[in-house]
Amino acid sequence: MLKERLAIANKIAREVHEAEAAIDNAIVKLGALAASLPSAQASAKLSSVVGDKAFTHLQGAIAAAFGSRTDLVALHNELDALKSKVGLRNVIVGVGGLAKGVPDTGACLESDEVAKTDQKRAA
Repeated sequence: MLKERLAIANKIAREVHEAEAAIDNAIVKLGALAASLPSAQASAKLSSVVGDKAFTHLQGAIAAAFGSRTDLVALHNELDALKSKVGLRNVIVGVGGLAKGVPDTGACLESDEVAKTDQKRAA
C-alpha cells in the first residue's frame, strides 16, 4: 500500500513541478512581451494612445499569471501537508528541491532511493 501511495505521490509531485515551471515560463514570456510592446510602439512612432487597450489586456494576463502562480504554490503546500495523512510524512516525494522530508534513518534520500528502501522494508 505504501509503495502504491508513494508512486501516486511522485506522479502528482512531477505534475505539480511541471505546472510550476510552465507558469514561471509563462511569466518570463509575458515579461519579455511587456518589455517589447512599448519599444515596438516607440519604434513605429505611434502615440501612447494607440494600442492602449492591448496594454490593459497584457496587464490582465500578467496579473492572472501571478495569481495562478500563487494558487499553484498554495496547492503545492497543501499537498505537502497531506503527505502525513496518507502515511508519507517521513518520505521525500517528488523531483528537485532539497530535503522535502527526512526519512527515519535521518538521512536525506531522493525518491528513487526511498522506493528502494521501502521495497527492502516490505520484503
